Amino acid sequence: MGRSDYQRWIDRGRPFRLMAPARDLRDVLRRHGYTVYDIGNEAHMVHEPPEDHTPYSETAYPGRSVYGVGYAIDIMPPKTSARSKVDGLPLPSLQQLGAQLLADRNGGVSGIRWLKYMNWEPERNNGGLCYQESWRPTYRRRSSSDRGHIHLSGLTGYETSTIGSGYDPVARIRGDDMSEAEIIAAVRKAITTDRAIREELSRLPWAFKPADHGGKTTAHAIVLNGHTRTLTAIAGRDLVDEQQVAADLAPALLAVLTPQAIAAAVPAEFAGQVADELAARLAS
Repeated sequence: MGRSDYQRWIDRGRPFRLMAPARDLRDVLRRHGYTVYDIGNEAHMVHEPPEDHTPYSETAYPGRSVYGVGYAIDIMPPKTSARSKVDGLPLPSLQQLGAQLLADRNGGVSGIRWLKYMNWEPERNNGGLCYQESWRPTYRRRSSSDRGHIHLSGLTGYETSTIGSGYDPVARIRGDDMSEAEIIAAVRKAITTDRAIREELSRLPWAFKPADHGGKTTAHAIVLNGHTRTLTAIAGRDLVDEQQVAADLAPALLAVLTPQAIAAAVPAEFAGQVADELAARLAS
């Protein structure tokens, strides 16, 4: 049956596209420098039953697969010396990456909510324990023999979803490990050294509203209108709640943006208040 499925697919012109959130994650990880595979080799294509690396999966959940759509990616282990092409820092191991993916899926992070199951080795590559973490529909862990990489399979219903846009587990690992001062320093460096980011920031529509964050009032929390990807790249965070994250980033941005840039972007009625806060930040 598997081989006949494969031949029919060839006869139809080999249609294939990866489900959108898996594609988004694949592209993010490739930009960092990981090797990430999607469509399977011939052994996958003729396997009975065909699984999620094929464009005609029979193991889809909770609904039927869409013909021509792939639902899986494999993330290969980076070399020990490998560094991210995005930030120049050492690439997280598959153990670090898998732990972040698992924590995010169980923690309800929207960018990875499409994940059906993950096969991974939490101790070392090709050794130690190997698990399948699945959500069909509730979380369950069982042993797996799928070693040497992280395998991710997605749920049906997310084929064209934008839910994974901006999700970056490497950036989330960086954020978890960085102090607030280190994050602010990274933001400052990105804004002052990356011309594209500076230009993007100069085009943002800014609005300032009172907000309470962590028991502290940030008088001018920056509400970003649809620019979550830009700030994800700058701060290394998954921006799910724009206003909440805006409150996080307001001090850093106010500390690095020039008074001229603020004045050009801020509504006139807030200019005095913003100038006062900017001056205070620059003096601290």
